[in-house]
Amino acid sequence: MTTLTAASPTTLRLKNVPDYPGAKFPLGHLALFQQNGMNLFVKAARECGDLVRFRFGPTVMYQINHPDGAQHLLQGNNRNYGRQSYGNSLIKLVSGLNLFTSEGEYWLGQRRLMQPAFHRRRLENFAASMTDSTLRMLDRWQTAIGDGRYLDMHYEMMTITMDVVGRALFSVDLIAETSILGKAFAISTEYVNHRFYKLFEPPLFIPTRRNRALLEARRNVDTILQQMIDERRGGGEPKDDLLQMLMDARDEETGQAMTDEQLRAESRIIIAAGQETTSNLLTWTFHVLAEHPAVETRLRAEIDSVLGGRVPQMDDLAHLPYARLVLDETLRLYPPAWAMTTRNALADDEILGYHLPQGAVCFIAPYILHRDPRFWDGPETFDPERFTDERSADRHKYAYIPFGAGPRKCIGNAFALMEAQLILVTLLQRVKLSPQPGCPVIPDGAFTLRVKGGLPMRVEAR
Repeated sequence: MTTLTAASPTTLRLKNVPDYPGAKFPLGHLALFQQNGMNLFVKAARECGDLVRFRFGPTVMYQINHPDGAQHLLQGNNRNYGRQSYGNSLIKLVSGLNLFTSEGEYWLGQRRLMQPAFHRRRLENFAASMTDSTLRMLDRWQTAIGDGRYLDMHYEMMTITMDVVGRALFSVDLIAETSILGKAFAISTEYVNHRFYKLFEPPLFIPTRRNRALLEARRNVDTILQQMIDERRGGGEPKDDLLQMLMDARDEETGQAMTDEQLRAESRIIIAAGQETTSNLLTWTFHVLAEHPAVETRLRAEIDSVLGGRVPQMDDLAHLPYARLVLDETLRLYPPAWAMTTRNALADDEILGYHLPQGAVCFIAPYILHRDPRFWDGPETFDPERFTDERSADRHKYAYIPFGAGPRKCIGNAFALMEAQLILVTLLQRVKLSPQPGCPVIPDGAFTLRVKGGLPMRVEAR
């Protein structure tokens, strides 16, 4: 195993990073990336090894394909790697300065303010809202169940996760606003996906069609969020939710509270990340269960045995271990944040025996680490039991990072997993989902990993 050390004048006399072939002047590998970025990165890992260099116009990027490198970047020498990358700037255009897009002292202060809201004790208060939202969705499905119609599971999961965000985190029923918020966040996601593949696009102040749509979407989201904030500031009984905690939080040194803009910025990213991550995870879970009926049968047996038909509660999750294994394995094969971990080197460094210059833009693709045959037996096979304690004991902990790792690991990962498990269990108790014949399931590796074109499935009562 490569020994990772901080940079020094003697250690930097190392081998150079290999370039991926096929770069064309002046845009480098951009055309290959635009054709299929996911395939490009997978091929690069197979053909070039643990570290490979790309050129996208004037930007040079280093793809890290080994868990040792991921650990060095995200934990061992994380202070040497900032977040001022192209992808981060795109997210900041959409959501503003918040816990996800900030760094340094501002990030640390926001992390300290927000961490208590995601404590397990707090999460227990949200469980009932999650199952209640699922039951409400099942009520809406009754007509489709009776007619034998197909429903797009990606759209349905986007709807329910919006409902959960509103009720569990803001004590507000956002279903009435789903058409507004859903459209706004869809526009924002499309904007980021489009810009992610473009080097040269008009800045936001230029009134192109796409820029105007994004600005309108941001205004719509801010209007709804500000209404919630104003209602709280106007008095009344405090709520036991995340928004109230953010409003009540005070900086330990200055005693300052968050401004309205800070509250809106944090709320934007909570809604976007909370909706996008969990909805994609659940959509892919329905797909893999449909492909593996034996796994689905075992999962249903566990659910029926533990719950006996009653609605699951937070305490039940510990007694539904196979449901968690199914979700973990789905996250391995289809991590929503499939290639979003990007950092820039603040100083020269050594990583995996290679020299990284100051200013190097590095990225890690969990999708690639999660399918590396050096760390996973039969990596393309769906096998939930690979996540049992016995089989996970000796695995490199950075070979599996669906929520990132190190100090900046996703603050909402426990919330997302609890939500996904409760929704999955509640649904499988009551319905069976069958894929529509003739509809290929293709991964769409844009900014997040979705099912291209959605996932139509027939819903039948059990």
